[in-house]
Amino acid sequence: MSDMIAIKKVVLKERHLRPGRTKHFLCDSQGKSEFAPFTSLEIAQYPGDSGFYLLHLCENGKGTDTYHATLNDALHQAEFEFEVRAEEWDETQKLT
Repeated sequence: MSDMIAIKKVVLKERHLRPGRTKHFLCDSQGKSEFAPFTSLEIAQYPGDSGFYLLHLCENGKGTDTYHATLNDALHQAEFEFEVRAEEWDETQKLT
């Protein structure tokens, strides 16, 4: 499968909810722990996939994602979770 293509991104600022309204956990060989605070979000898509991934990224390079059927669903999730407004997103690649 091809690599994911980032479509939009935003750096989380002081005005955004941090942590967000949803808890995300990392499960690894050391057990279950919460992620470090997320510092940015990206919305990405695999070529040929109709859905979108909302990537939650930490300063330490770790992160997680949520899958959404539409771009609007991913944008609404970011707005609910972190209070990211639609006009705050930077477009990194146009949808075709």
